[in-house]
This record gives sequence, structure tokens and C-alpha cells, in this order.
Amino acid sequence: MSLDFPTVAIIGYLLCVGIAIGFSLMLVVLRGQPVLRLWTLSLWLLAVSVTLLGLRAQLPQVPAILLGNATIAASGVLMLCGVARHLDYRLPLWQPLALAALFMAGIAVFLIPFPSLAIRLDVFSLFAVLLNGWMAWLLLRRASDAQRTSCRLAAAVFATEGAVYLVRLFLPVAPDAGEDILRTGSPMFLTYIAGVMLELARCFALVLLLVERMLVDLRRLARTDGLTGLLNRSAVLADGSALQAACRQQQRPLALLLLDVDHFKQVNDRWGHLAGDRVLRNVAGVLATAVADRPHLLGRYGGEEFVLLLPDATPQQALAWANRLRDRLQAAPASVGSTAVPVTASIGVAADPGQGDLAGLLAAADAALYQAKAEGRDRAVGARADGEACPVAVAAGAASV
Repeated sequence: MSLDFPTVAIIGYLLCVGIAIGFSLMLVVLRGQPVLRLWTLSLWLLAVSVTLLGLRAQLPQVPAILLGNATIAASGVLMLCGVARHLDYRLPLWQPLALAALFMAGIAVFLIPFPSLAIRLDVFSLFAVLLNGWMAWLLLRRASDAQRTSCRLAAAVFATEGAVYLVRLFLPVAPDAGEDILRTGSPMFLTYIAGVMLELARCFALVLLLVERMLVDLRRLARTDGLTGLLNRSAVLADGSALQAACRQQQRPLALLLLDVDHFKQVNDRWGHLAGDRVLRNVAGVLATAVADRPHLLGRYGGEEFVLLLPDATPQQALAWANRLRDRLQAAPASVGSTAVPVTASIGVAADPGQGDLAGLLAAADAALYQAKAEGRDRAVGARADGEACPVAVAAGAASV
């Protein structure tokens, strides 16, 4: 089999169909990936467009060309929307639709009143340049740090495809081509071969985007408490140790608050465990909102206990924060049906003494928390300034060690 226009066209068509089938099979397994539906539909539309354009000699030519190019435009819009959704970027739908409408207007003008295959190829090439450039730009500008590797590689593929079509804008079409796309000449033939190769590269790029996104999601789930959405215990310990080391290296103070919801067992016994879950989510939301404007590390330590690390906080400031959090919780009872469940908390506060590890800091805060409970709950207690687990109780609402 010689490598001529028909052969390349058949290879390209089979590749489009094969890739669409492959993504459809992935969709069966990865139903939780909404972006995969957009990309799969985009690939099937591309296969349909290749079919229509390939059979235009056997079909009414004008409708076949118009419909074939319309499905190409729809495929491109879906691909772009999928990239934007993958990046959690809200892309106004009218923008890609406007680009597709301009593309179809150009195709229609140079198909019916002023038929010219060469100009239609230029219109298509310009559409491909803009579309691929748009996707490459989004992948480079909107990618999170966790997904930067796959986004950069995918952007390189889209940018390369856009560059191929940019070159094609300046390639001559054979003068005897007429309306036969298979007779456009050797320079155009090379761009068709490049297009087939880049179609395969784009397939791998999309798969790579999906794989890295799933890895990021898995890592996030492994670090997140499923009930509250805060960091879980293992993530708090790992990130807390890193934060402690960084604060010591930079000679910055660090305080740790260990918070326990008062009488939480009674909430479960009286209103049920679902109500208890709602109380914990309410507490997590109040805490997260309260410290959102300052550097912090917040997580669920276990059960009804929460841990908060505050860099650049002195012992006095940490106690002030503890009492501020108590006030916030009291002012925001959890709603269980039509009942407002009051929430109070006991808090142990410890300042990093500059020696030992995070476990020692947690032990000091835990001892202070125990003292707060012994003193009657609903209060903050600070550990001794040397970091020993010998708390000094302070009255509820006070802010001194």
C-alpha cells in the first residue's frame, strides 16, 4: 500500500474511530469523570465529520460539506469546553460558539456563492489555529501546580497542531485541484500526515490529563476528612511537622490549638449520629471561616477533636484566638431539623518551645485541653511557656497564660 492521499485519509479515519471507541470504553469505567463525556462526544463528532467529508462524492456535495464542517466545529467546541472544565475554569459558552459560527459562515460563503476549496482550507486552518492556541493558552495559564506536568505536555501538543495549521495557511493549493481535497498537492499532503500523527498525540495528551487529574484527586482524598472536608489526622501530622520545622528555621513563633466539642456524646445520644455529623460539619465550617484570612493549618484530629496551628502567633495571641473561636461557635449553633443545637468547646493551647517534635506540642496542648475539661469545659487553657504538659488554666474568655 503506497502512502498517498487516499491511504492517509483511510488511516486518519480509522484512527479517529479507534480513538473514539477507546474513549467510549474508558467512559464505561470512569463514569465519575464528567470531562471525559465531553471529550468522547467530541471525538465521535470528529469521526462523523471525517465520514461525511470522505463520502461527499457519494452524497449531495453541499449538504455533506456543510454538515461535515459543522460537526468539526461542534467537535472543537466540545474539546475546548472539556479542557476548560478539566481546569475548573468557567468558560463563557458564547465565546467558542461565536468562533464556531464565524467558521461556519466562512465555509458557507466560500462553498455556495463563491466556491473556493483553497479559501475554505484557509478558513479551516485559521479556525484550527485559534482553537488549538486557545486550548494551549488555557492549559498553560489555568493549570494548578499539581497538574502542571500533564497540562504543559498537552499544551505542547495543541500548540504544535496549531503551528501545523498556521504553516498550512501559507501553503499553495495545486491549481488543478478544483473541489477535490485529495488533489491539493504535496505541501498540503505533508500537513495531512502531520495531522494524523498529532491526532494520536492528542489522544495520549488527553489520557495523560485524565490520569494526572485522578492522581491529584486520590492524593487529595487521602489527605481529606470525608465528613468535614478538612485535613485528616495523617495530613495534619505531616503538614504540621513541616510547618513546625519551617517556623523554627525562620525563627517564627508557632502555636497549636487542640479543640474538643463539649458533651458531643450527648448530642449523638439525644439527636442521633446524623445530628452529630451535622454538628461536626458546622464546627469545621465555623473554624475554617474564622481563620480564613490568616496563615493556618486546620484539620480534624479525630472524633470531635480539631487541631489548629497558627504560625506567627504568640501564646497570648493564641489564647485570644482560642477564645475568639469559642465565641464564634457559641454564636453559630448547629441546625438539626428545626432545632438549634448549641455548641461549646474546650481548647488546649500550646506554644512551640523550639525543641522536640510535633508530638510533644500536641501532648502539651492535650494536657491543657484535659485541664480545660476538668475546670468545667467551655474555656481555653494554655500550656506552660516552656512547652511542658503542665497547663495553667485561664478563665473562659481570658487571654493570658
